[in-house]
Amino acid sequence: MPHRVSQLPMPPCADDRADGGNCRTWLRPVGMVPLADPEISQGGASQGFSPQGGPSQGMALQGVTPLAGGPMGFTHLDVINDRGGELTVCRIANDQLMDNAAAGGADAEARAQQLFDRITRRREDFAGLSLDAPRIMGILNTTPDSFSDGGDNAAADAALRSAQQMIADGADILDIGGESTRPGADPVGFDEECRRILPVITPLAEAGHVVSADTRHTNVMATALDAGAAIINDVGGLRDDGAVQLVAERAAPSIIMHMQGEPGTMQDNPCYHYAPTDIYDWLEQRIAVAQAAGLSRADLAVDPGFGFGKTPRHNMEIMATITLLHGLGVPIVLGVSRKSTIAHFSKGEAAKDRVAGSVALAALALPQGVQVFRVHDVAETAQALGNTRAFAAAAL
Repeated sequence: MPHRVSQLPMPPCADDRADGGNCRTWLRPVGMVPLADPEISQGGASQGFSPQGGPSQGMALQGVTPLAGGPMGFTHLDVINDRGGELTVCRIANDQLMDNAAAGGADAEARAQQLFDRITRRREDFAGLSLDAPRIMGILNTTPDSFSDGGDNAAADAALRSAQQMIADGADILDIGGESTRPGADPVGFDEECRRILPVITPLAEAGHVVSADTRHTNVMATALDAGAAIINDVGGLRDDGAVQLVAERAAPSIIMHMQGEPGTMQDNPCYHYAPTDIYDWLEQRIAVAQAAGLSRADLAVDPGFGFGKTPRHNMEIMATITLLHGLGVPIVLGVSRKSTIAHFSKGEAAKDRVAGSVALAALALPQGVQVFRVHDVAETAQALGNTRAFAAAAL
C-alpha cells in the first residue's frame, strides 16, 4: 500500500524495469468534476491535451482536463512511484506534471507525456459503439452452474427471452458465456461450450445486436466469431494458445481481463505487492502482446477482474483507484455484478440479493470514467446510471 507524501521525494521516473531497473511511475487522475462545456471535451480530446494546463489546440476548462475525452474532467494527479519496492503517492496539479517529470530526464518526461496523452485522449468507438455515454453489457450465462444465474438460461429459448428483456431494459451489448468461471469451477469441453452458446449468439447477431462471446478458449472464440459475435470477452486475458493471433487476424474487438491464477485456484490466497499497480502492469503487458500481434489499440478494452483472484480488500482497492487504468489508453470494462465481495461488506447475502450493492458500485464508478458496465441487472443499472449522470450535470 503506498504511503502518501506531501512532496515528490524524487521526480517521476521513466519505466526502466524492462532494462533491469527498480523504478516505475503511474498516474492516477483525481479531483473529478463534470465538464461545463461538452464541446471542450469533444474538441480537445480528439486533439490531445497538454499537462501544462490546456489542450494542444484550444484551452482547457478552468484547469480541468477531460478524462478520456469527457464527460468528466480531473484537476489533479496522484503520482505513484515505486522505487525499489517502496511505494509513495503524491498529489499534484495537472500543470505541475511536466515540470516534475523534466527533472527526471528526457525519458521520464517522455513517459509522463505518453501517460497523460493516454489518460486524456478521447476513446474511439468500440465494436461500433460510441463511448460518449456509458454502455451496459448484459450478462447471459447459458450454463447450469454459474455463481448467480446458473441454470436460468441454460435452454436457448430461455436465454433468448432474457436477451430480449435485457435489450428492452437498455443493454447495448449481450455477453454470452457457456463456461462458468466462478471460484472452483472446472472447464468444459469445446463441443459442450459451443452447444450452449451458438444457438443464442447466432439469432441475436442475425437480428443486428452487438454480441460478445465470453470465452477463454481460442477454438471457441473462432467459432463464436463465425457465428456473428462482434466482441471477444476473455477472462484469461488472451493467454490461450493462438488467442492473440486469432483476434488480430479477425480484427476482433477484445476485452482483456486480469485474473490471478485459474478459476479452479484463483481464490487460494491471492497476493499482490499493491493490487491496482500490479494489475495495471499485467494489463499493459497484455495490451503490448496484442498490439505486437497486429491488433489495433482501438480494438482493445480492459477489465481489472473484480473478484478474479482477489480478496475483498483487493477488490475495493481496485474500485477506489480505477482511474489509474485510464493510463492504458483504452476503454475500461467493470464487472462487479452480484460478486461475493458485496456480501462480504454487508450481511453475507446470496448472489441474487446483491443487486443494491452491484448498482451502488456501478454508480460510484461512472464519475471515474468507466465506459462499460457488465451486469446481470440491466434495468436497475440503467436507472442508476441515468440518475448519476443527471446529478453530475445538475452540479455544473
